[in-house]
Amino acid sequence: MKALLLAGSLFIASGSAFAISCDSPRTPYDRAYCASLELVQSDEELNQQYKKTITTLNAGQKKSLKDSQIAWLKVRDRDCTEGDTLLLMCANEKMRSRIDLLKRIERECRNAGCDSAQLSRVE
Repeated sequence: MKALLLAGSLFIASGSAFAISCDSPRTPYDRAYCASLELVQSDEELNQQYKKTITTLNAGQKKSLKDSQIAWLKVRDRDCTEGDTLLLMCANEKMRSRIDLLKRIERECRNAGCDSAQLSRVE
């Protein structure tokens, strides 16, 4: 029993030795793992930013942004897949770009008024 506890303790203590550093991934597996983590985090940030941005808009502007968001999702999905394979780096790049756009729209609409061209922008 003591040997089992000792082995379990060593396994837990050595777990950090197997941890992947996404600051400098070393293998293709590490890069894929880190890119998938980034995708999950970006998806959450995108959803939160969309909700924040939509609260600054009137009904017509909300419809315009919603329509452009749906169109953008289709473009992202088309551009970032090959067959049944998701191209993680492509998806992450598009997500970062869209989050930045939504932040600019929110800031602009809060401060200076909304630009319709930005609301309907699909990248």
